[in-house]
Amino acid sequence: MKKLLCILTVSMLTVLIGCKGHITVDEAYNALDPVKQLELPDQIQENLVVVIDNVADESSSYKNRIELFINDYPIDPNWLISNVQNRYVYNFRLKPGYYSIHARYYAYVGWGEDQFDLVSEELVRVQHDKRTILSTVIAKKPNGEPVNKITYFKQTREDLSTLNIYSETQEEFKANRQGPGLAEKEITLQINTMPENCQIIVDDQVVGQSPLRTLVNKASGHVLQISAAGYTTKTIYLDSSKFKGKNIYRLVIELDKE
Repeated sequence: MKKLLCILTVSMLTVLIGCKGHITVDEAYNALDPVKQLELPDQIQENLVVVIDNVADESSSYKNRIELFINDYPIDPNWLISNVQNRYVYNFRLKPGYYSIHARYYAYVGWGEDQFDLVSEELVRVQHDKRTILSTVIAKKPNGEPVNKITYFKQTREDLSTLNIYSETQEEFKANRQGPGLAEKEITLQINTMPENCQIIVDDQVVGQSPLRTLVNKASGHVLQISAAGYTTKTIYLDSSKFKGKNIYRLVIELDKE
């Protein structure tokens, strides 16, 4: 009898294991996972940039620092942090989806180190065809303490397929195809804006007012911040892949009125 029960039990388990539950056509998207996951294409560019400004300096904010978290995972920067690191720029290639992103700002106030939250009011949407820019500037008191206990990120998106559309003059066309030289290391950014006379910040340095030309390192990406009174400040990330084979890169940027 026991032998018969064992045989029946094994038979039932075999049937249960071999037969999965039925799903409807509408349920297939959420219920089914691929047998083998496709890798992201090599041409997928950095689709998330996190920019945090006004972190540390040589006076009241010396040694102040940032710790970033994505889905509660602490993110280690891929550069050497200094005690006066004023701007933190994180560049990511992430799978499309929604991410929980927040940061902690550590500031030496009084006798010890206090921490303050930097948060996004909603989940951060990351797409394969757009670049999401999560940016904020920490407003601080003269002693380096943040004005607000909680600082909020601003979330914007740019279309990768149409980002930084530019045109070349005949002179620029020739310059972009010259032989090796200084162009191997640097590239000229030609920046025009609407309206004119906007303040231009490249990475963490004010380079002047538009229209202008400035040299930048061709081997790395750069963050541009364009601002003017009465207009909404715009932050743009330039991927280094856009510079390949060129000596001059031209941008026309239009700001929205507030």
